[in-house]
Amino acid sequence: MAEPIPVDFLEKRRILHGRGADRRRLDVAAGLVAAGRLAESLEYLERNRDEALLARVRGEAVAAGDAFTLNRAAQIQKAPPAPEEWRELARRAEAKERWFDCVNALEKAGDAEKAEEVRASRCPGFRPFRPAGK
Repeated sequence: MAEPIPVDFLEKRRILHGRGADRRRLDVAAGLVAAGRLAESLEYLERNRDEALLARVRGEAVAAGDAFTLNRAAQIQKAPPAPEEWRELARRAEAKERWFDCVNALEKAGDAEKAEEVRASRCPGFRPFRPAGK
């Protein structure tokens, strides 16, 4: 069973940056994942890189339609999401009316036309970031 999640910022700092706190970091990360606090769990998983927990976070991020969390977990794992993962995330995000996540996921999956269609119909004020010259 996972340890309780720290609520005090000093305790959080001790866990994140303390020596010999690897097991505690993993326990807190597991507790955060179980509580549905996926993005916050990545702070702890970034330090320990537990592949099983990271895979679980990725799966739950896709199920939640959460593009930020999927992208961040993939960065920690150094394994970019497959286009199929992005398409599934877009489908889930669309079902939950998370339009920004849906548009971003479709673009990352390579479905620019569908992304533009969703953006124009559901969130016309949203302009995805594009680096200059691209």
